Amino acid sequence: MTKFAYHRPPLESRGFTLIELLVTLALAAVLGSLAAPSIRDFIVRSKLTNLGNEFTGSVLKARNEAVNRNTCVTMCMSSKAGDASPACTTAGADWQVGWIAFLNPSCDSGANSPADPIDMLLARPSIGSDFLLQAQSTSPIKKMTFSARGSPGVGAAEEFDIIYREVNNPLNKYAFNICLDGLGRTRTIPSDKICSGYK
Repeated sequence: MTKFAYHRPPLESRGFTLIELLVTLALAAVLGSLAAPSIRDFIVRSKLTNLGNEFTGSVLKARNEAVNRNTCVTMCMSSKAGDASPACTTAGADWQVGWIAFLNPSCDSGANSPADPIDMLLARPSIGSDFLLQAQSTSPIKKMTFSARGSPGVGAAEEFDIIYREVNNPLNKYAFNICLDGLGRTRTIPSDKICSGYK
């Protein structure tokens, strides 16, 4: 009877060598450092756009509700302390503190909260301090009451500037302004323009 010798094949080397691992990590670090600014720019641009869309959407909702329900709707900067219900604030000009909209059947321009909690249409919490939504005028608007015809009760076009952190930040190349006219319509313009002089 013939016996065949069995030879085990040599083990193949598995895994990375230390040098291969270090080269891979170095390449990943270089690529990451190149991509980081682009990712940051994308995030800032996206958040600025979302904030603008949310604000103009809230204005449109308040205006449409006023027209559809044939009553007044108030939209204002909100102030919420602790567990209290949100109400209008009279301090500041920065809408990043948040805003609310509520039915105002008596069309009382002095109303700072809904008479009945069920009349609250929307409540937007603070957006933090990284993104600023600032009303621009000699007397910055803090509240607008839309009539049954959709007019927000403002005189000339109001301007709201949406910027990232501070005015001179390089990422403000993505900033823009929102114009609100006397009919309650909004439009977006470049950040270096003003509503009254931009066509």
